[in-house]
Amino acid sequence: MDHGSRVIYFNKFSSTKTVKLYTLNSNQLNNTVKAEIDVLFFNRLEKVGSQSLSVLLNVLSSRNGFVPYRNAPLKNTAMLTDFEDQRQIVEEIMDEYEMGALSYVEHLNWINFTEFDYGKPIYINMVRHPIDKVISAYNYIRHPAVFAFYLQNGHKMEEKEYFDTNFNDCIRQKRKECIFDSHNTYNADWRRFAMHFCGNLEICQQFNSQTATQIAKQNIESEYAVVGSWEDTNITLTVFEHYIPRFFRGATKVFYSDPKRFHKNATPHKNELDPDIEAKLKVQFSFEIELYNFCKQRLYKQYIAIKKEKLMKEFH
Repeated sequence: MDHGSRVIYFNKFSSTKTVKLYTLNSNQLNNTVKAEIDVLFFNRLEKVGSQSLSVLLNVLSSRNGFVPYRNAPLKNTAMLTDFEDQRQIVEEIMDEYEMGALSYVEHLNWINFTEFDYGKPIYINMVRHPIDKVISAYNYIRHPAVFAFYLQNGHKMEEKEYFDTNFNDCIRQKRKECIFDSHNTYNADWRRFAMHFCGNLEICQQFNSQTATQIAKQNIESEYAVVGSWEDTNITLTVFEHYIPRFFRGATKVFYSDPKRFHKNATPHKNELDPDIEAKLKVQFSFEIELYNFCKQRLYKQYIAIKKEKLMKEFH
């Protein structure tokens, strides 16, 4: 019987709903074809392994003929980038693009190039489970070498307790950096997941917002070529190679030729959460986790779409 006339289900990669293998089409899941310029726009989230992907892009640039462009450090440190600053960023990128294809990497919220009458770039990003991400960020900034860098850039010196308090106790003590509340103005951008995908609307700034999450989902679905994760390295590299070959051709071979080269900014720490703290965080990060799961499911669908013939034979 023709596979196209049968419903073949595959549950291994989806915990939220059943995926119908035969309906998945890589062309329909490929936003790269919508791109109008050879600019890879990587508005990297914090503590998701974005530095590792940046290093990989640097290596791939010479092999695939593009420039790994980095701008001067941004002066605007606001969580939301205003319209004129967005314009300046886009125009700077487009000036560099006159010399040829390039990748752009920066900690920014999503920017719509078409609002400034320029062509659509290829949007990518990386994700990590929001709770793991926030624990990593908490410990990262307390690493001596990292904190020394922050001191050099104007950060005030903290009390010894700041460094000695573990993440569980920080939440229990309701220290300002551990209050994950949409009304807490201390929440910095590294705590947010949705904001980077939502953009620069006022609502995008609200932590764990249902509205910001839905806007982010819409942008991911319609604008982003790939949102990968180092939690699924092989899948992510395969999807990057297939959906964005202009920039990622040979990515898997390059990565595994020297994996240690691409493990950047890792600061060893314990991830253990006390049960009550974990339960509390799952509530506080509920929409962030929902968005994370959305990204991972989309990544799996993209992978299955290009591997479905092999998978259908394996799981038939």
